[in-house]
Amino acid sequence: MSSQIPRPKLNSELAQVHQALPKIGMSTKEELESYRQFLGSSFSLEDAIRGREDVLSYEERDIPGPAGPMRATIFRPKNETQRIEETPGVLCMHGGGLVSGNRFVGVIGMLDWVQALGATLVTAEYRLAPEYPQPAALEDSYAALQWMSNHSTALGFNPRKLVVCGGSAGGNLAAGVTLLARDRSGPEVCAQVLMYPLLDDSNQGHSVQQFGDIAPWTGLNTIDALRYALGKNHEHADMYTVPSRATNLYSLPPTFIDVGEADAFRDEDMAYAANLWKSGVSTELHVWPGCWHGFDAFVPDAPISLQAGAVRLNWLKKVLESS
Repeated sequence: MSSQIPRPKLNSELAQVHQALPKIGMSTKEELESYRQFLGSSFSLEDAIRGREDVLSYEERDIPGPAGPMRATIFRPKNETQRIEETPGVLCMHGGGLVSGNRFVGVIGMLDWVQALGATLVTAEYRLAPEYPQPAALEDSYAALQWMSNHSTALGFNPRKLVVCGGSAGGNLAAGVTLLARDRSGPEVCAQVLMYPLLDDSNQGHSVQQFGDIAPWTGLNTIDALRYALGKNHEHADMYTVPSRATNLYSLPPTFIDVGEADAFRDEDMAYAANLWKSGVSTELHVWPGCWHGFDAFVPDAPISLQAGAVRLNWLKKVLESS
């Protein structure tokens, strides 16, 4: 991972924030705790709903998980006017490399869906590595999907319009949960939205060489986080915890994938989209010029972030209209 390798320029709209982002390692417990504190202080419920208090309502509750209750937040529009048959449900898995973060990491962009689509959105905590290696986070997320589907009437949405989404590690979990739902004959997933997802555990590819040295997520972060989550020899890796290992992507729902041009995950995300196409899955892929990992979560008001959000929303509207 060298800055000497030729690479596209970073997007100037994001430069001010990017220059201020810390580059934090994870190789020790102390460093990991520092990263957890960094993400925890960057994303909160207050940040998520700021400016939306008049249009969004939220409820916090514990939902059942494989190892005990999981804290969840449920967002709804304050003035619900559409019929339940028209209302989508969205399960959002948060980012943080499977080792950090809370249920509000990256949720700001998805709250636009609550407003625009009248959606019910659920975001839940899951167990983190290294205290709880995979498949703990995956099974927690699948339990949240089952709970949401089973309580669709009480939550006020149509279970045939159930969407899973997530960014970064949340995208990893969203992809894994979608595969699990297919193979376990679980809840029907209408669509999956994967934002710069972590899909592969090899940490290879030219994009890693180009951009694995920049904040807020480096190639070394990936190595350490996957060692914590998958085990020293990645003994906990399979097609559900590492979706790029799946050789059969048939019968998955319509999929949206986007990633920044300056994201170390770029190449693995493009490869996953190609494999979905090969399996006959309707897939839309966007690569945002000069954007680094998590750009829209850290700079939600940047023009490129707003553009990315609008494209995701428009895609989701079309998919939901046909479901």
